[in-house]
Parts: sequence; C-alpha cells; structure tokens
Amino acid sequence: MRAKTIPCVVGGLAALCFGGGATPGLADPVYFDTGIRIPVPPSSDNTNGTPGPLTGALTSYDIMWFDGNTQLVYLADRSNASVDVFSAKTNSFVGRIGGLNHEFVGQNPPPPAPPVTAMSGPDGLVISNLPGQHNIYVGDGNSQLKSYNLDSGVVLNPALVAGARLPFVTTGSAATDRRVDEMAFDPVHNRVLAANNAPTNGIPFATLINTTGNANTIVTKITFDGTNADGHNAPNAGGANGGAEQSVFDPTTGKFYLNLVALNNTGPGAVVRIDPLTGNVEKVYDLAALGLGANGVCGPAGLAVDAAGKLLVGCGSATPTGSIFLDPAANGGNGSIKTIPQVSGEDMVWYDPVIKLFFLAARNDLSGPKLGIVDDSGNWLQNLVTSPGAHSVAVDPVSHEAFVPFGGAGPGGVVNSQCALGCIAVFDVVPEPSTLLLLGAGLLGFGSFAWRRRA
Repeated sequence: MRAKTIPCVVGGLAALCFGGGATPGLADPVYFDTGIRIPVPPSSDNTNGTPGPLTGALTSYDIMWFDGNTQLVYLADRSNASVDVFSAKTNSFVGRIGGLNHEFVGQNPPPPAPPVTAMSGPDGLVISNLPGQHNIYVGDGNSQLKSYNLDSGVVLNPALVAGARLPFVTTGSAATDRRVDEMAFDPVHNRVLAANNAPTNGIPFATLINTTGNANTIVTKITFDGTNADGHNAPNAGGANGGAEQSVFDPTTGKFYLNLVALNNTGPGAVVRIDPLTGNVEKVYDLAALGLGANGVCGPAGLAVDAAGKLLVGCGSATPTGSIFLDPAANGGNGSIKTIPQVSGEDMVWYDPVIKLFFLAARNDLSGPKLGIVDDSGNWLQNLVTSPGAHSVAVDPVSHEAFVPFGGAGPGGVVNSQCALGCIAVFDVVPEPSTLLLLGAGLLGFGSFAWRRRA
C-alpha cells in the first residue's frame, strides 16, 4: 500500500495521525476522520417537481457509488431530486443529474412533511464501465429504473453534469410497487438486478434486466413469495418491515447474491444466489439454519463480496449478533457464517479490493452511528463515529478515501452540527509508520529551526 500524507498540525499530531480511537497494534490499515466535509448545495428545485427557491438541506438520501473510470462519486439525493456528483480527486461537489429538470420523484411527500422513502427517489444506483457502456442505473420512487450514458454530451442540467437518457425500465406500478431500490451490475452477462423492496402487498421482487447494447429489456421478475412455482420465485421476504435489500455480482461464481430481510416473514433472514441469465433462485443461505437460530435477529441489508467470493452481510437491525461474514462455498456449498459482534445495524456495505477491507455504514449500531471496518477474513478492525442516519459509503480504490454522506438533519429532525445543509464526510487511511516518522522528524526540525530563529 502506498504511503500517504495527511494534514496534521503539531498540537493535534498524535490524536489525528493515530486513528481517532483505533485499536493500537493492528497489522491492517486503519482509518481516521480527516475532518473534510464536502458541502452538498441545495438544488433550486427540490420540491417534488414544482420549481421553487432554495428550500434547504440534504436530509433524505440513499445509496452512494464510486466510478472507477473517472474517480467520481455518485449519491442518490432524494432531497434535491437528483444524483449528486463529487470528485474523489479534489474532494469537491462537481454537479448533479436531475434537480432542475424533474428527472426524479424527489422527496415524497414534499417538504416540510416527513418523506416516505418507499415512494421517494432516487434510491439505489450502480455504474457499468464496459466499452461503449459507461452508464449509471438509478432506481426511482415511481417503479422506474432510469439509466444515463455518462460519456454523452447531451446535457440534462445545463449548468451541471452531462448524461444522455437511455431507455427507462418500468418494473411495476408506481402506486403499488413503489420504489426501485438497491441493485447490482453483472459485466459478464450485461445484466442489472434491481429490487422493488417495498410494495404495498408486502411481497418484494427483483427485476432482471438485459442491458446489452443499452437496450434495457426485462428478462424476468423474481418474486419472493414462497411459491417456487416457476423456478423464479423464492421464500417470502415480505411483511411491512421486510424486503429485498442490497445485491452484488460475484465474478468468482458468475452469480448474483441478494439479501432478504426475512424468510416467510420470520427469522433472521437470508442471502439468495440468483442465476444472471435465467433469474432462477439457485440457493438460499438461511441465516437461521447456518447458526443464528430461528429467533436470531439480523435483517440482512448491506452486502459486499471480496475477491474470493466471500460475503459481508450487514445486519440492518441493531443487535448483539453484529454483522455476518458468509462463506457460500464452505460445507460443500451449503455455506458457513462467522459473526462480527463489534459492529451492527448497517444499510450499505462496500469492499475495497486493493487493500482488502469491507466498510460498513452502520447507522443503527448499538453504540451510535459508526463506519465499521472489517478485513476479508471477517476480522473486525475499527469503528469510527459518523452521524445520525448515516447509512451509505463508497471507497475510492486509488486513494482509499471512504466517503460517507451526513444528512443536514438526522432522525427526528435534529440539525447536524457538522454540516447543517448536509455534506460528504471523508475518512482516510492512517499513514504507515515510516511516513509518520518522517513527518514527525520534519515537524521537530522545523520547530527547532523556528526556536533558533527566535533566539
């Protein structure tokens, strides 16, 4: 791993450079809060499609994604009815898709009423980086999957970010099936798997979409209703608090994995393996059967996969169980789990394949909102304090900076003292000891020189 320089000051050198509460003596990299807060400017239209003045803060948002082609970070911003774009190179806001031109539903109902996230958008998003297919796919609150080519010169928002509309996909009824939420992209077979996690009938489903040639056509729908009638269905993940959550594509197996909050409305939940060509649910990894027990609590939400095909399952519920490291290939393909009790309550999980670390946006952690860091053997390394409601994270595999949205107001409408209008917090790797020694020596030398000058 490359050495890094950090903005330390003499008085705060020890506190800032040694991880802000990280466990000492760890062999793996640990992180610190840089104190950088990238402001999120309000759009001039964040009132649910009605043009109006600047009306306030980033308070309702969802998934964040990193684009490896451009080192840009994308955030689904429901408050501003837009996808906000930030530069990981300069740690700055660079623009947005939507906002002024009513591309997305936005916060529904409009402010000042509390948002109903199941009907608001944008929500989930993912980026494809194939030749001729540098696209972003975005789930909206009206059961539409919207996609844009990021290399096009067609301008959606004149003063901001370019992006040409590709064919939209309607996955269901806006009135009953509501938002398209989290999703994953399969670059091998050119497929997107997108979940409608909050239909009014309590039975979530996923839509498998063929994106070859930017056609964006539906292959099949996978309904998690327990019937298994046509090979496309799986056990029920329904109920008012149930749902289908984050999914990933695993290049090791060539399969999708997707989180189900519950099975048949009971138990701690499951991860299912899905064939990307047919949509068949090939395997159900029931967390109860794997060791949590029928009365176990998890509610799988966040999900990420490492280079060896092992999964970090973020439990959405705040529970002493913590988080779960799942090896689907263990026990003859029946899977095995390892619990990670030090961090829990995640919505989104990210994996950096270069430094081989998982990042867990744990808004419901038992000790308060945290950014958890776990290695790819399932060993907990560190928790860092975030902000009430902080539930998304994306990591730049070049700089290894971790980006976490902080809402301008957390649950209950409490104003965020760090950034009243909302911001992106930046966390970074603590430098290697050799870098710290050089930095310390330089600071001591500078101090000695200054003392002699004063004498």
